[in-house]
Amino acid sequence: MAHAFDQRNQVSPPKQEVRRQTLKQMLETRDRLTQQTGNYCGGKELTLRAADPIKYERFYNKLHAAVLAARESARFVAASPGSREMGESLWGIATPEGDTLAVSLGFLSHTAIFPVAVRYMAEKEYDVNDGIEDGDVYAVSDGLTGGVPHPGDFYSFVSICHEGEIVGWAIGINHLMENGAPVAGSWATFSVDTFMDGLVCPPMRTGRKLQQESWWKAIWQRRTRAATMNILDDKMRLAGCAVVHDATHKLIKEFGLENYKRAIREIIEESRRMIVDNMRSLMVPGTYNGCAFRMVKYQGLQKIWSHADKNTLIHIRASVEPNDKGLKLDTEGSSRWGYHSYNATPGGADAAAFLGMINSFAHNTKATAGIELAVQRNYPSGSIYNPDYEFASNSNLWAQTIGLNSIGFNAVSRAMFSRGYLEEAFTVDGNWGAWQGSGQTEQGISYGFTNFEWLGGTGRGAWCYKDGEPIVWAAWSQLATCGDAEEFESCVPPLFYLGRKLLPGYYGHGKYRGGPGNSAVHWCVKPGKHVAVTRPNGGLSCTASVGLGMSGAYPGPGSFMISARDTNLPVLIEQGETPRDARELLEVIDAGRLEVGNLEIWKTDCPELALKDHDLFVDAAGSSGGWGDPLDRDPAAVIRDLNDGMAPRYDFVSNLYGVVATQNAAGQWQLDAAATSAKRAELRQARLTESQSVDDWWRAERARVAARKFVPEVAEMYRQSMSFEKFDREFRQFWQVPADFAFQGE
Repeated sequence: MAHAFDQRNQVSPPKQEVRRQTLKQMLETRDRLTQQTGNYCGGKELTLRAADPIKYERFYNKLHAAVLAARESARFVAASPGSREMGESLWGIATPEGDTLAVSLGFLSHTAIFPVAVRYMAEKEYDVNDGIEDGDVYAVSDGLTGGVPHPGDFYSFVSICHEGEIVGWAIGINHLMENGAPVAGSWATFSVDTFMDGLVCPPMRTGRKLQQESWWKAIWQRRTRAATMNILDDKMRLAGCAVVHDATHKLIKEFGLENYKRAIREIIEESRRMIVDNMRSLMVPGTYNGCAFRMVKYQGLQKIWSHADKNTLIHIRASVEPNDKGLKLDTEGSSRWGYHSYNATPGGADAAAFLGMINSFAHNTKATAGIELAVQRNYPSGSIYNPDYEFASNSNLWAQTIGLNSIGFNAVSRAMFSRGYLEEAFTVDGNWGAWQGSGQTEQGISYGFTNFEWLGGTGRGAWCYKDGEPIVWAAWSQLATCGDAEEFESCVPPLFYLGRKLLPGYYGHGKYRGGPGNSAVHWCVKPGKHVAVTRPNGGLSCTASVGLGMSGAYPGPGSFMISARDTNLPVLIEQGETPRDARELLEVIDAGRLEVGNLEIWKTDCPELALKDHDLFVDAAGSSGGWGDPLDRDPAAVIRDLNDGMAPRYDFVSNLYGVVATQNAAGQWQLDAAATSAKRAELRQARLTESQSVDDWWRAERARVAARKFVPEVAEMYRQSMSFEKFDREFRQFWQVPADFAFQGE
C-alpha cells in the first residue's frame, strides 16, 4: 500500500470542475473548525506524520530550507546595513489564511501578525473584486489593516496559486532606514496621529508575476528620504519571496496538492500541541502580574497640535495566566491610547508579546502559527494596545511594547527558576536605542537614515547563577549584532565615530550584574546644507527600566543622549585626546579640556537636533538588570570589575556592594576581606533600622492615595487605568478606598 505522501502508483481521478473557495470562506472554515475542536482546522489526527514520519519531516525541511535560503541570498541585494548584516529582516511562508508555516532567522515574532493582512484582504474580498493571481505582489506597512508593528517595518506579500487556487503566501519583511514621516528616520517619534506616521500602506497590490509596477518605484522616490536604499530593500524582499514562491511550487509538484494542503495543517497542529506541552512543563500554575512605565514628553515641544501638547505616563499592565489551552496574556489596566506615537495595534502588541513566547516555548518544535493558537490575548478596546480611534499613531510602539514583552518573558523566567531550570532563568530587558534623522549635502542631495546599532545588540540581563553578557542579546532577533561602524558612517556622510564601547557601570547591580550597555560618540564634520538627528528609545532615564532586576537586584539604567554643540574639539584632537563614550565626554568637559557652548543631557526622546561642524552627539543604551541582592555578590567579582574598568567609582561600589578594597602601587584593587565582612553586616543592619513594617507602609501610602497626592501625569495614568474594570477592582480592593473615589481628569 502506498503511503499518504507517496505519489507513485496512484491512479489519477477523472477531471472535474472544482469550485474554489474564496479567501473569506477559507478563513471562516479555518476559524469554525479550530474553535469547535480546539485543533487547528479540526485536525485531530496527524495522519501524514504517522504514516511516514521521514517524508513528513523531509516535506517541512524543504519548506524551512526555502525561507532560510531566501534570507541568505536576498539580503545581499539590499543597500541598508540593518537588512544586510543585522537581524532586521525575515522571510516566511504562510497558509492561504496567513498562518505561519516556516520562517527564516531574524524577526521571529512578526510571524504572529501575518494573518492580519490576509484577513483584511479576505474581508474586503480582494480575490473576488480584483482577483489574486500567482505571483501578485502586495505591499503592507499599516498597523490597523496589516498588523505591522510600525510603518518602519515594511512587508511584501507574494501570492502562491496553483491552478487558480490560493495555496499560500511568501512573505518578506525588513526594517527601513527611513519611511518618510515628518520626523525623519524609521520611528516617527513625535507623531500625533497616523497621518504623521510616514508611508503607511494598507495591503495593496504593487506588482504582478513577481515584478513590481513602474509607479511603485516613484512612491519610494517621492515619499521617502532614503529612496535608493528603500528601493533596493524592496527588491531584496521580493527576491527572497521569489525563492520561496518557486520552492513552494516545486514542493507541490513533488508531493501533490492534496498532500500539501494536509501537511501544512498538520505541521501547525503538531507544533501547537508541543508548545502547549512545553507550557505545562515549564510554567507553574498561577497568575504572574507585572507592570512597566514609559514617559511621553510632548508638553511645550510645539503649539500646532494643541490637543497633543501634554505629557503622558504610559502604564503597561499585564498578567500571564497558564491554563489548559496554553496560557493567557491579559493587558487590561494598561493606559488608554493617546495623541502620541506610542500606541500599538493588536498586531503590533502581538509582535512584542510573542518575542518571549516563541523563544521560551518553541525551542524544540517548528516555529509556526502553533504558538499563536496556544496564547490567548486580551487587548481591551480603547486601550493603548487596541485603540478605538482608527487614526491613532503607532510609529514608535516599540518604545513601550518592549515593556509588555519583558513582563511576559520575565514571567516565564520566574516560572522556570521555580521549576529548577536555572540555565534558562535570566532577567529580560529590551533597553534598546537608535538614532535617526535626515540631511542635505552641499550639492542639494537629500538623504535619510537610521542607525540600528544599539537595537541590534544589547546587554543580556543577569542569570540566576552568573553575570549577564554585553552585546549578545536582542529580544527581537536571534542575530544579536551591533553591525559595523563603517556601514553606518557610509549612510550618514557628516557623522563619524570617535568611539564605540561598553560603558563602565552601565548595568543593573545585584548578586549577579547585568551585561554592560553601550555608548558611542559621533562627531559632525562638514554637515553640508543641513543634518539633524532625533532618537527614539526603548527605556528612558526618567522612568524605571523595563529590565527591573530579579530577586532583589537593581534595574538596568535607562537610555540617554548627550548633545555637545559649539565645541573646541579640534584643539582636543591636536592634543591627542578624544572622548570615546558618554562618561569620558563628561569627564573632559568637567576637567575644562573640552569647551562646549551648549551641553544638554537628554533623559527623554530628544527633538530634532541640528548639528554643525565639530558638534558631538553621544548615545547610550542596552543596559540590563541584575539578579539577587548586591550584598550577596562575590567580593572577588566586585574587585574584578574594578580592575577591569567595568565598575564605576570605588566609593559607589563600596557603598552598594559593601566591599572594602585598597589600591597597590600598580593601581590594582585588593580586597580587605575582614573589613568587607564588617561593612556588609553594617549595611544589613542599616536596612533593618531604616525599614518599616508593611502595615505602616500601607497606611502611609494609602493616605497619599486618599489625598490624591500625585503629580498630574501619575493621576492621569491612574484615571485611565481605572477606566478598565479589572484594574479598577484591584486598585479599590488593595487600597480600600470608598466607592465614590476617583481621579479627576479630562
